[in-house]
Amino acid sequence: MTGTVVTRRPDTEASGVGLVACVREARARLEPPTVAIPAPRSAAGVVAPPTMATAEDAPSEELLAEVDGLTEALDAVEAAGDDDPIHRVLCRIAELVAGGVPDAGWSATEEIDVAVLRGTSDAARGLQERAATLLARLDAEERPGPAAALAPLTTTLQVVVVVAELELFQRARR
Repeated sequence: MTGTVVTRRPDTEASGVGLVACVREARARLEPPTVAIPAPRSAAGVVAPPTMATAEDAPSEELLAEVDGLTEALDAVEAAGDDDPIHRVLCRIAELVAGGVPDAGWSATEEIDVAVLRGTSDAARGLQERAATLLARLDAEERPGPAAALAPLTTTLQVVVVVAELELFQRARR
């Protein structure tokens, strides 16, 4: 007899640079899908199925709200487009970082204003601190699955901050 193994994929969209995908994956791991297990049958009748999760394993509403808040913030960053130059540059740096740290002076080549770079650094730092706080909370509550999904986002945002600040230093030298 052969069977099909079904794996749950995170609910991600192919938009933006994928910053929010990590948070969506963490959210999916906090509340895994419920699986209906048919009651086993025996000669004596129906036996109650085993309890797989308890209410104490469920994440708190506060934790879920914190994850949802970070998701909304990152959605806003990725959806900003040309309306918000700070968020556009934050996404651009994240794209550049995906291929390696960009060469110094890239922002001048792309005609990015220094004030926008400074705002990008501040925005990325705020998001990184928020993600790091959430990551620490997930670790403290011993939720390794969601924490592992969120860790790359924290690192990426930290690198975005560093790249933006290095670019500010480079621009100040000129």
